[in-house]
Amino acid sequence: MASFTIRGRDPRSRRQVIVGLLSLAVHPKGFSQALRWSIGQQVTPPPLTLFDGTLVDWGALRGKVIVLEFWAAWCPFCARQNPILDRFYRDHQSRGLDVITVSLDKTKEAALAYMRKGGYAFKAAMANEAWTAIYQQRKGLPQLFVIDRTGKLVMIEIRELMEEDIREITRFL
Repeated sequence: MASFTIRGRDPRSRRQVIVGLLSLAVHPKGFSQALRWSIGQQVTPPPLTLFDGTLVDWGALRGKVIVLEFWAAWCPFCARQNPILDRFYRDHQSRGLDVITVSLDKTKEAALAYMRKGGYAFKAAMANEAWTAIYQQRKGLPQLFVIDRTGKLVMIEIRELMEEDIREITRFL
């Protein structure tokens, strides 16, 4: 039998974790849909295989600031935001920033063509069932999540971010 500890002093957060864990017993889609990601919550993202075949090692990324973004090749807002996010990543990766993006495209080919066309340096993968469940908790593209160096979710944005908005992420570096 597995054991776990619920951290934090906020009773509301503890209740949310307990309700999420209890719902695992009856929820057919599992943990990713049973517990909604929220600001202040410790998160461990589900498994994710990048386009190059590498499995993301979330444990090895502990100590880095991680930006997770959902996008699609057909999304005009993503097309404007991703070049800004890519420049931000290139400028700040030496400070412990990692950017991992998840495509919601119907085909891997469409997503790969988009990545090649943009010349993006950030990591990318196709959404699997667990990642689609996270996306579906909030509708809209692009979706951006920031996880701090301790694994706590510190920012969620569901909208196109302008350059000054993305620069605000530096406060977590």
